[in-house]
Order: sequence, then C-alpha cells, then structure tokens
Amino acid sequence: MAKRSQQNTVEKQAFVAELLKADNALTMNQVGKQVKAKFGTQLAHDKLREAFVNAGGKVDERRGPKAGKGRRKKAKAARKGRKGGRSRENTAAKQAYVAELVQKNPGITMNEAGKQVRARFKTQLAFPRLKEAFKQAGGKIGRPGRRPKPRTQLVERRLGRRESDKRAYRTRETLKAMPQHVVILHVGGDIEPHEFGSRAEAETFTRRQLESGKAANEIAYYERQPLSVKNVSVNV
Repeated sequence: MAKRSQQNTVEKQAFVAELLKADNALTMNQVGKQVKAKFGTQLAHDKLREAFVNAGGKVDERRGPKAGKGRRKKAKAARKGRKGGRSRENTAAKQAYVAELVQKNPGITMNEAGKQVRARFKTQLAFPRLKEAFKQAGGKIGRPGRRPKPRTQLVERRLGRRESDKRAYRTRETLKAMPQHVVILHVGGDIEPHEFGSRAEAETFTRRQLESGKAANEIAYYERQPLSVKNVSVNV
C-alpha cells in the first residue's frame, strides 16, 4: 500500500491529469474514486481539486446553502404540481368526500372517515380540516376520556357493613369452595370458618387459638371424607 508522501501525491495528481486527458467529462468525484482504486488510498481533497482544475476539469460550484435552498424550492413546486398534493382544491375534494361518507353512514366515526379519505386520495386530510368537515356534515364526535375498566377485584362494600354480615359472607364462600380441611371458631354466637389445604396447617392454627386462650369447646374441625351411598362414592 502506498504511503502518504510528497512523491505519492505527485503520482496521484499525475494520474488525475491522465484520466481527464482520456475523458474530460469525468467529475471530480469519479476521478477521486479511480485514484483510490489504483493507489489504495485517496488523494486529499485540496490536492485532488488542484490537479483536477489544472487538468481542465469542470468543478461544480453550485454546492452550498443557496444550492440546497433552490433544490428544496423545486421539490416543493413538484409536490404541488403532482396529483394528490397539498392544495386548496385537494383539501376541498377530501372534505366533500367526508361529507359524502357521513351522509351515507351517519354512524361512521371520524377516525374511520379519515382512513377512507387516505385510502381514496393516497394522502391523509389534516386533522383540523377533517374535524371541520366531519362536524359540518353532522358527524358525531365522541368525548375523549378514559375507557371504563372491568372490575377485577371484589368491592368490599358487597360484604356488608356489619361484622356479622362479613362473617356470613365468608361462611358462604367457604361452603361454596368446599375446602378439604375447615376449622370453625364460635365467636359471640356466630361462626368463623378458616379453611386449609392440609391437616397439618389446620392443627397449627388450632394450636395457636388454644395458646391464645380460646376454649376447646368453641373450636370445631371438619375434614371432607368420601361417603359411599348405594355404590356411589361422593365427597361430603
């Protein structure tokens, strides 16, 4: 690979002159690529430009902020001239189509109308213009807000306000679930069920109740057992 040196730069510049002598229509960018392809390294921009100009190459002077601004103006003019571009006529046509959609289907939403406008004209209608046309055509715009979420947790007020109502609710839930092991405490004439997945858990709970001063005759334990009735086995 050639090193960066004065001799190497001279050879590259000589190659630039040789290229332009063979084809004077080459651009400076094309010449620079061919220099890099032959020598393995590129020629510094100022040295490339110097050799390119000295060899009679034509440098494009249109670069810069002014040239970019001109390109943007041309692109904008092209967009205005093409079909479906942003123009007053195009906006009016879209709004007329919105009115037509609402007239045919009064229950259509503004979002759906906007999608159909885009599908027909290949470009969307600006939101303020879409809303304006939709309202003028009699479309119903829903009020924004949060959608109601389904309740995933039980509301506590359903249990009742009194403690006896809450205990009765827990009793009903216990009977519906039909747990394998149930310890029932007698509290002030009411019952308070406690269900467990194993006998050991039920015994641990009962022991704690006795240690806390609960009388043994106020504690009852039940376990579901299979019961055979006329050759039919059931759990009670």
